Amino acid sequence: MLYPENHQYLFDLISYVAVGARSVENQGHRLVASGVSVPVGMKNPTGGSMSVMLNSIYAAQQPQTFIYRNWEVETTGNDLAHAVLRGRIGSDGRWHANYHYEHLEHLASTYCGGDFANPAVIVDCNHDNSGKRPIEQMRICNEVLDSVARSKTIAHLFRGFMIESYLEDGAQPVGGEVFGKSITDPCLGWEKTSHLILTMADRL
Repeated sequence: MLYPENHQYLFDLISYVAVGARSVENQGHRLVASGVSVPVGMKNPTGGSMSVMLNSIYAAQQPQTFIYRNWEVETTGNDLAHAVLRGRIGSDGRWHANYHYEHLEHLASTYCGGDFANPAVIVDCNHDNSGKRPIEQMRICNEVLDSVARSKTIAHLFRGFMIESYLEDGAQPVGGEVFGKSITDPCLGWEKTSHLILTMADRL
């Protein structure tokens, strides 16, 4: 949900919404998320703050009154707002993952003990969790499922993965000649994605 004011034009096409790392601190995104009729994933910000992400989830789950496209609207809150872990950028400018066992365990202890409806987490396997190395998404999925198998607390919280994929592996500049290759972040190609989905289904 990059532009919340456009949601009314798309709501009949959408079954899931994600609020990105650079938008999750924005009050407008939080307010609109409280009135969306589908699950909304709130990513941790690029700095990695869990409290910012949890504050966003809490705000989205509460009834809100605000101005939207020049109309005063009231919402009942979105009980399906939840966490998305996408890694972070440290003060050293490097990528740091937040999908490891200890990260999931810490999130579960804070999140499940708070005043939240339906605590849930999705792991974004690309972005700063993979260092934008899309092939690493396959390894990350397996590691997270190992954590789920080891901990009932993590298993209770975990709901799935966010995989960044497209038709062809990698990325290319705008105007590139390869059909089906991303012009933004590098992606996992369709053949590897389908193999990953089948492998995960066997593990679950």
